[in-house]
Amino acid sequence: MNNLTIPSVLKAWIDQLIRVGRTMLSTPAGKVGMLRDRPVFVGIASGGVFTGERASQPDFLTPYLSAVLTCIGFTSVHYVPLQATAFLDQEQAARLRASLIATIEPLMANLVCSAV
Repeated sequence: MNNLTIPSVLKAWIDQLIRVGRTMLSTPAGKVGMLRDRPVFVGIASGGVFTGERASQPDFLTPYLSAVLTCIGFTSVHYVPLQATAFLDQEQAARLRASLIATIEPLMANLVCSAV
């Protein structure tokens, strides 16, 4: 996260991605994604904490990215947060890394099984 949301270069990329008639349709009922749904994995690194009981800042990022991805047809979105990186010593970083791997591996295994 960057200043509670996305970096400007990512916003510029999103603006190029969302195109009426190419990746989404604008209908009287609202936007309809034209892309086939598939799993999307979003890694989010933050020096602070933005989810859970220890959250010290609001999370504007995941709702925004979910809305953007839904707009083009992706609804199977998985967020993998890496939080509090500004406050970790080596031991804590190692525990966090192990926890992150434990979170990611089942998601990837499920993805591989689905593709076969």
